Amino acid sequence: MKLPWSKALGVLAAAAALVPLATTTAQALPAGYGEPVAAAAIDSLAADGLGADHATELLSAQPGLVETGEKAVAQVGEDSAGMYLDRASATVVVNVVDRDDVATVRAAGATAKVVDHSMTELEAARDALGKVQPADTAVGIDVAANQVVVRIGETAAAAKVDTLTATATRFGDMVRTERVDGSFTTTISGGDAITGSAGRCSLGFNTTGNTGITAGHCTEAISQWYDANGAYYGPSIAENFPGEDYGLIRNDGGLPQPGDVNLYNGGYQDITNAADPYAGLSVCKSGSTTGLTCGTVTATGLTICYAQGCVYNMAESTAYVQPGDSGGAWFAGDIGVGITSGMGGGYSYFQPLVPGLNLYGVWVF
Repeated sequence: MKLPWSKALGVLAAAAALVPLATTTAQALPAGYGEPVAAAAIDSLAADGLGADHATELLSAQPGLVETGEKAVAQVGEDSAGMYLDRASATVVVNVVDRDDVATVRAAGATAKVVDHSMTELEAARDALGKVQPADTAVGIDVAANQVVVRIGETAAAAKVDTLTATATRFGDMVRTERVDGSFTTTISGGDAITGSAGRCSLGFNTTGNTGITAGHCTEAISQWYDANGAYYGPSIAENFPGEDYGLIRNDGGLPQPGDVNLYNGGYQDITNAADPYAGLSVCKSGSTTGLTCGTVTATGLTICYAQGCVYNMAESTAYVQPGDSGGAWFAGDIGVGITSGMGGGYSYFQPLVPGLNLYGVWVF
């Protein structure tokens, strides 16, 4: 079930870690943002060249922009090639392949962009590439560029990469191929936060039924969980990895399940909604290694092939993650959007939150 941002249900985020950040008192906080998260998000946008006032307005406008874009895409139907948020203009852009749809998009309140390839064509190319996609690669749709992007890590098998690139060539300029530094890996680690004998992860969101949702590669590796102070949390009761990257833990230890994300600077970010991520969305994440970091969603619907297998429907972001951040919460102000999965090629990757909640028949509260 796909939830429009305007109708997303309330969520509850679990503990993660903090990087202290300065705040700007001269400006009003963006709607839905606590002060530490607002400061981190504005700093991230400032690094991309946006002024503080513009960044504040953009963060406040994001939910409405997403809602407008979703409505426009639904009205255009099969002629749509997706939507993305344009940070410079603080607008939502809907790609269309038929000029006759431009008026429909504009009437809905979005910006129309005429492109060559429909979403159906892009998804068909992505899926064809996925059939020959080896470990240490990523394949997804760059909506803003109207292309499928293929990223190849340093350890990808040469013969299989040759097959992948040959397949990409068949689609001409609909597909672009990039070689990236490093490899695509999950972000589990050894240490504290929520821990077990096989490593350390970060809890994402508390969920109904006395449970918490995290990454599946975490619950696959660890059967019993403890918090950073050594208190017993409970057992892993579900793992879906690879294919997906969702896991569920039962809170048998009776630990508190607060209604916010712990930023570990004495502050917290309230979470009230859950919804899907889109390209161009400004997001933040909280994890037990790197604390609070922010960036921008660069793509959605990606397939990331780790050494353990491929994971589908991933979102890609510029926010910084490191081992131990796996399973941590991703959010845009008070809206929960994802769970940390991995990293590679200079990007971070997370699984959208809503499908995981639906998978287990639980919800945030």
